[in-house]
Amino acid sequence: MQNKKLKQILVLALPLLLKYVFFFVFVDWRVFDSEDIKEDVIFFGLIALLIQTKLFQKQFFKTLLLFVYLLYIVLETTSYLAVSSTFSSSYMYLLLESSSAELKEFAGGYFSWPILLVFLINIFFFFRLRKIAWNANYKQSNLLGLLSFAIILVVLKFTGLIESNAYHNAVRGSYGYYKLQKNMQLASAINKSDVKVTSDNEVLVLVLGESTDRNHMQIYGYNRQTTPNLNVLKDELYVFDNVISTEVFTLKAVPKILTSLNHNSNGEDLVDIVQVFKTAGYDTYWLSNQRPISFHDNAISNIASGSKTFQFYNHQIDRDAKVLDEALLPDYSEILKKEGKKLIVLRLIGTHFDYINRYPYAFEKFKSVDASKKEKLIDEYDNAILYNDFILNKIISELKAQNQKSALLYISDHGENIYDYGTDFFGRSEEVITKNMFEIPFLFWASESFNYPDDFEYQKNRAFTSQFTYESLGHIFGVMHTNMNAEKSIFSNSYKQKKRIIVGDKDFDIYFKKKSNE
Repeated sequence: MQNKKLKQILVLALPLLLKYVFFFVFVDWRVFDSEDIKEDVIFFGLIALLIQTKLFQKQFFKTLLLFVYLLYIVLETTSYLAVSSTFSSSYMYLLLESSSAELKEFAGGYFSWPILLVFLINIFFFFRLRKIAWNANYKQSNLLGLLSFAIILVVLKFTGLIESNAYHNAVRGSYGYYKLQKNMQLASAINKSDVKVTSDNEVLVLVLGESTDRNHMQIYGYNRQTTPNLNVLKDELYVFDNVISTEVFTLKAVPKILTSLNHNSNGEDLVDIVQVFKTAGYDTYWLSNQRPISFHDNAISNIASGSKTFQFYNHQIDRDAKVLDEALLPDYSEILKKEGKKLIVLRLIGTHFDYINRYPYAFEKFKSVDASKKEKLIDEYDNAILYNDFILNKIISELKAQNQKSALLYISDHGENIYDYGTDFFGRSEEVITKNMFEIPFLFWASESFNYPDDFEYQKNRAFTSQFTYESLGHIFGVMHTNMNAEKSIFSNSYKQKKRIIVGDKDFDIYFKKKSNE
């Protein structure tokens, strides 16, 4: 009987052991945390105890427990195979933030035959383990099983090993996502007396990019000709080359760009740039090539809905469908011709994955011969940058043609890791971070007749975070809310640099300086 029990436990352990076989063959062990091994052993002990209780002799509960066990292994294994990280709370956040189409894109981008093999092996073990009769041959097995469950949870919690558990991170990520959504409350209205207009500027165009890493832009020194149009305009642009995003996820990053939300915010109602300009008497327009995603995007959609006119062009759910950013241009052109002062927000799909879907065939300039998967992806990303350059040039050219007191700011929500710094993945993660995920373009253009503030100053190397874009826009354009401070504006000679905190508590400048010295 004991030998039979031992064989059953060994069969139960096989999927977990195979997880480490996959790690040994396909994953760089330098990214693997030994704490995960301890947590896995404890988690397996929990499953092994529970499956021998009377409760889990019933087929339904046994099936449920085995599903939970094997899904855990699949999540942990595929996470390391895809992004060289355990299944984290930020991974869960990304899944919640993404639409079904984006999830298909990510799945397609990260898909590989080892990942397929992980799924197939665990499906086989699921049906194999369901057939085993796990006899509960001791009294009070339910009580002992539940007591063991409680003890193991306490051990995981107080040793900190629970931080490596996929299910703990799924719950924590979901709660954090819900809490973030709930706390992003916009002020219902702002008083006209709280907004001071100090200039007669007429048109401000704010272009919100997506997933664009400035290190892949020629205008920032990249070795490929990815921004030929911006390079021609270079003498007309203020090119800031030390601006970072504080976040790697759109839902966290964009509200910090558009509102008074910043690292030091403490639950107060937020004021957004659309409200400020609307109160100041400007007509406000929002054109977006990113579709509204209901709850998943409600903070950004709420800001958009405060505009006089807002329109969404992207309603596709098929990963192969292409809604190119040029779809915004005809309506943008018509808005510019309208009378009156204006704020126009253009939200691009930019260089968001799936990169190959972000540009037409005519922009397939970079195409390496006999390219590996990595080289192909880099080519596609650079082609998306090239097309993004074309779109920005069109937007600026249309604005210049109006001969008004106008300005344009282009900024991306965050960057993107494209196999940078020796990493073996693309995309973004809060667990495995690279500088490229945060280093974003920040380009400003103004017409010859534009009315600059008296304290205007251009320092291209100024260390700045995108969370103070809200204050910078108000300051440079002369439309200031009382909660704006010129000391936070990248355009002011009174600017005071603050610590550049990223993903919660890391000092960007210290963290990556240490990394470069390791």
